[in-house]
Amino acid sequence: MRPSSADGETSSHAFFRGMPEPCFPDYEHRPPPQLFRNSADGKTEPSFTMLTNDQYAASIVEKYHITADSGSPQHEAADEIVPVLKKWGAKHLLGITPSGAYVKNTAITLSSDVDVLVSLSPVPNMEIKKIFWSLFEFMTEQNLTAHTRDVSVRVRWKDRNVDLIPAYRDPHTSGNVLFDKKTGAAVHTDVAQHVHLIANSGRQQEICALKIWRERKGLDFPSFYLELTALRALEGERFGRLADNFQSVLRYLANKFERVVVRDPANSDNIVSNDLSEQGKRLIATAAREAVYHEDLQKLIW
Repeated sequence: MRPSSADGETSSHAFFRGMPEPCFPDYEHRPPPQLFRNSADGKTEPSFTMLTNDQYAASIVEKYHITADSGSPQHEAADEIVPVLKKWGAKHLLGITPSGAYVKNTAITLSSDVDVLVSLSPVPNMEIKKIFWSLFEFMTEQNLTAHTRDVSVRVRWKDRNVDLIPAYRDPHTSGNVLFDKKTGAAVHTDVAQHVHLIANSGRQQEICALKIWRERKGLDFPSFYLELTALRALEGERFGRLADNFQSVLRYLANKFERVVVRDPANSDNIVSNDLSEQGKRLIATAAREAVYHEDLQKLIW
C-alpha cells in the first residue's frame, strides 16, 4: 500500500455523486415564532408567542445538524484528504465515497463531521485487518493525528474529524468487507444498503434528536445501532411529529430496547445489538426511563 497513482474521479461533484437529497419535513423551514417585537416607539419588547415542542426540537436539530453539501467545511476536509488516500491505496484503490451518518443526513456536530468509505480491491496476502492497521500507520506517518475506532480510522484534518472506513469489495456480493476492531473479525455487509435505508426513512430528524440526547447524556450508543433502533421504535408512528416521535423512541428505549435483537439489514448473520454489552444497554434504558418523566423537552436536548 505505497505510492503510485490511482485512477478515479476526485472532484467535489464526483465525491458527492449519487447522494440522496436532504428530506427533513417542511415545518422546520416555517418562519420561527417571534420571541421579541418592536413597540410603537421602536423599543424591543418581549413577545408572548411561545415555541411549540415541535418547533423547539426542530430548532435544536437544525443547530447541530450537518448538511451534506459540496461547499460545506466537512466536504472540503474530506476532499482535501483524497490525495493522501490515493497515495496509500495506490493501484488497489477502487473508490473514495462519502458514507456513514454524513451521507445518511443524520450527522451532528456534537459527534462527528464526515465519514469516507475507502474501497479497495483485494491485496495479496493482506486480510482486511492488516489493511485497517496499514491505513492507521500510514496516516500517522503523514504526521496526522489519527486514532482507531470500531470500523474506521479517525483523522483530524483542519479542525474536522474525518472517519476513514477501509473496505474490501466483497467478491461474492455487491457489498463490503470491513474490519471490526472490537471483535477483531472481518464483517461482511453492504454500506450502500445501510445508507439507502436510513437516508430514505424520513426519520432523520428523530435520529438527530436521539443522537443529541445521547451526547448530552454521555452514552455509548453506536450510531448504526441507534439508527436501526429509532426506525423500529417509530414503526407505525406518523411523520412530521418530531417531539412526540422523539418521546416515543425514549419510551421504546425505556421499556423494550434491552430485550430486542437487532440484525444488520444487509446481512442477518451480523448481530448489531451485540455492539453493546448488557451493561451498556442497561445504561441507555435507565437514562431513557429517567427522560420519559421529563415534560420539559429543554431538559432533554439543548
